[in-house]
Formats: sequence, structure tokens, C-alpha cells
Amino acid sequence: MTTTKKRSEVRNTKLSKVAADLFLKHGYEGVSVDKIVALAGGSKSTVYSEFGGKCGLFISSIEKLCRESNEPLGAVDYTGLNLEASLKKLAFSILKLIAAKRSVDLHRLAIGEAANCPEVGEAWYTHGPARTASFIRAVLEDHRGELPDNSIPIERIAVILHDALTGDVLYRLLSGVTKHESDDELRRHACIVVDLVLTKVRDTPAKAKNKSRRVRAK
Repeated sequence: MTTTKKRSEVRNTKLSKVAADLFLKHGYEGVSVDKIVALAGGSKSTVYSEFGGKCGLFISSIEKLCRESNEPLGAVDYTGLNLEASLKKLAFSILKLIAAKRSVDLHRLAIGEAANCPEVGEAWYTHGPARTASFIRAVLEDHRGELPDNSIPIERIAVILHDALTGDVLYRLLSGVTKHESDDELRRHACIVVDLVLTKVRDTPAKAKNKSRRVRAK
């Protein structure tokens, strides 16, 4: 039973990997189940029984590609670093990942097909941007003592930092305005965004208190 299950997992993993590479290269409409099976082995019946068909395999492929893209973020070493330094190191790592051609192609593919299949967009967002933001949230949680006690939830700070960090870089790559981002450019951008967000977060309580004092004074 265990051997059969293991074979099934190996077969499904190979199907998902081959499908992911084909979908990235040719798009959803440009890939057939016959082509996937011809390269991965197995049978069409397996695709339908294990994934529910081409769309289910496509969604599984999107999830796989997103997990692969985010995997290196779990290995970032923050030993001896404070909040600011940790965020800047993570921010640079995130930018390196999203600037990779494979990541840009994945973004185009997922967004392009999400309009026709909402489940694709949900899979991409959950395993892509939301998962990336969770690494930022984890760093903020680990350094909670370095953050002011204000009304901005850590989850919200993580999303704001993620969006500010990735937006312009990704837009330029997707549009073709930029073909390549150097490490120096990405590192500089990472530092600027982290500085801006942390400054705003740290200033928020002081501004709230000052406003409160002015109201009482009146």
C-alpha cells in the first residue's frame, strides 16, 4: 500500500513538474493533456482522476511554481541582525526572486488566466504574494519588541511593505520597460522601501500623542 502510494506521489509530482514547465513556456491554451502525458509518462486518465483534468493540473502547477519561488526565503539567515537589517536582507532576497525571468513569466501566466478561472488567481495569490508577505510578517513578529505599540497590525505592515517593495520593480519587468535589474539597484530599492515603511510605523504613535495633547490643550 505504501509502495503504491509512493509511486502515485512520484507520478503526480512528475506530471505537475512537466506541466508547470509547459504552461510557463506555452500558456494554458498552448498545452494539451496529450502533450503533458507524452513527456511525463502515465495516462490521460491519471490527469483526470488525480487532478480533475487540465484545469486542476494547471492550478496544481501554479501552486508548485509559487512554492518553488518562495522556498529560498525560508533559508535566509538573520543571525545577529536587528529588525531593520533583517527586513533589508529579506527585502533584497524577495526582489531577487521576483525579478527572475521564471517568476515574471509565472506572474504573467497566472494573472492572464485568472480572469477565466478564479481558482487560478486564488491559488497564485495564496501561494505567491500572500506567502511572500508571511515571511515579512514572521520577521516583524520576531522583532516585535523593536516596534512601537501602535494601532497598525503587524499583518498590515507586512502587506504594505511587500506591496511597496515589489510593485514598481515587477510592473517594469512585466511591461518590458526594464529587462534586467542589477543587484545594486535591487538592494538600494530594498533599503529605501524598508526605511520609509519603518519610519512611518515608528512615527505613527508620536503623531497620535501630539494630536491628543493639542486636543486636550484646547
